[in-house]
Amino acid sequence: MKHFLKPLVVVLLFGLFVVTVQSCEDENIDTTNDVTQKDESSEKASSTSSVLTFDESSSLSLDDLFAGFPYGNLIQGHLKLSMAYGKDAEENYQRSLYLLRKEKNIAESLAGIYQKIPAQYYLYRTMITETLKQLRSDESLNYLYEIASLHIPRDTEPENPEIDTRTDEIIIRLTAVEGIGILAIQKNRVAEKMLMRLIDHKDLSVRQMATRCYLQTPFGNVEEKMKELYERLPQDEHWYITTRSTDIRKVKHPEMPEEFDIKVNETEDSPKIR
Repeated sequence: MKHFLKPLVVVLLFGLFVVTVQSCEDENIDTTNDVTQKDESSEKASSTSSVLTFDESSSLSLDDLFAGFPYGNLIQGHLKLSMAYGKDAEENYQRSLYLLRKEKNIAESLAGIYQKIPAQYYLYRTMITETLKQLRSDESLNYLYEIASLHIPRDTEPENPEIDTRTDEIIIRLTAVEGIGILAIQKNRVAEKMLMRLIDHKDLSVRQMATRCYLQTPFGNVEEKMKELYERLPQDEHWYITTRSTDIRKVKHPEMPEEFDIKVNETEDSPKIR
């Protein structure tokens, strides 16, 4: 009896081994197929161009928009690098910026793309303005001033608490003013005169940025400039007429409690997506 059971046990163990191996192979095949399908989906997604919507009846591929301008592909690649992150992100960004600065008419293409992009695409408009600023080129000056001096429209979505389009527009204007300020500090007198004109802008944030940049320019006497600004600006805005930077370490902060009473939302309702 023992001699009979021993071969039977061996056969059963071998059969179990074969089934296990086959099961693993099938699982690997299924996993490989899943990965392949995901890779194909990712490839399709990455190859699909982003689309800019101008109105209900017209739209344009982002790739086509950039391709329609000289150095468009170079500019588009730079904007992608400006949003990248990781170990080599900054080095790659600076290298791309260096390549842009080498091209003589790059500012003209950037300005053309900016004008073509619909107003609601604030991120692209901000990045293009930032690129014009970072060129630190006299060629960018008129384009930066054109952007900075534009009227700031009201918030287009006042009912949405998560979006403030007016703030988005202000950020674009301030970025342009900073670019003009950089050129003025580099002893560009035309840029300094532009800052003086922007001090009369209707928006307080733009006036403040233009004032700060103007006081940093190397032309004239700082005390005389400040005296001129005191006479020019309303008294309730004299607080930002200064050349001193605020040391945040010396700013009095509110006392923080030792313990925080965090209230847990115990509602059973699911959150609503706006």
